[in-house]
Amino acid sequence: MSLRVALNAVLATMLLSGCSSAGQRLDQRARAAGLEIVHVSAGAFPSIVYLKRSTAADHASEPLTVFLESDGIPWLGRAPSDDPTPRRPVALEMLMQAPSPAAYVTRPCYNGLRSNKCNFELWTGARYSTEVVDSMVATVRDTQRRIGAERVALVGYSGGGALAVLIAERLENVASVVTVAANLDTDAWADHHEYLQLSQSLNPALSDRPHPWPELHLRGANDQVVPPATTARYFERYPQARQRTVEGFDHVCCWLRDWPTISAQPTPPAP
Repeated sequence: MSLRVALNAVLATMLLSGCSSAGQRLDQRARAAGLEIVHVSAGAFPSIVYLKRSTAADHASEPLTVFLESDGIPWLGRAPSDDPTPRRPVALEMLMQAPSPAAYVTRPCYNGLRSNKCNFELWTGARYSTEVVDSMVATVRDTQRRIGAERVALVGYSGGGALAVLIAERLENVASVVTVAANLDTDAWADHHEYLQLSQSLNPALSDRPHPWPELHLRGANDQVVPPATTARYFERYPQARQRTVEGFDHVCCWLRDWPTISAQPTPPAP
């Protein structure tokens, strides 16, 4: 291959990459990692699920670990984003480091999946609404059926942690819930940052539902996005929920770097 041909090939690749959407880039990343891409229409909204199947002959006794992503980019300045899909999918990278069976479940209207029901409220003020949560619950149930798993373990990063709790409250046979840097009291979090209240969303800290499953909530000691004061009411509501503060970490650093070690630590059992 001549130098000119090689340079043209590199330029073409760069141009294609630059023109691809955030959802397409996530698909490309998933394919490169050998994940199965499944389009699910079990809930009110279509969803994409990235699956990491077990190679074991019988894994029905193993919980399916479901990873839930952050809020991505709901706003661009004062205007709602045209595409809230995360550009840096932390939860997807966590899935890639996790043992199988595992799945990454996208949110309604993210990853380029738009229906006539989609509107910007579903990734701004209604991002944790009953409509969103119920659709994701249906998608998780469908994914469990595909895998043949009897139980599900939920792992949520940032805003995905709030969703992990809300989804777990509506599922059966939940093995555990683990959140990372999660905004567990959305009202307190919005007040702290002087954001608009998520008035159409459910707030985990105000839930009246029981939490019979073990839950562990990880936070970085240097996390300024979700400081301890913004989650205090959640732990008053659910005193059995365990907390773990990791020194030297913030909202982003260094969860991916140390995720294999962190995730290998057992989730404390429910009291």
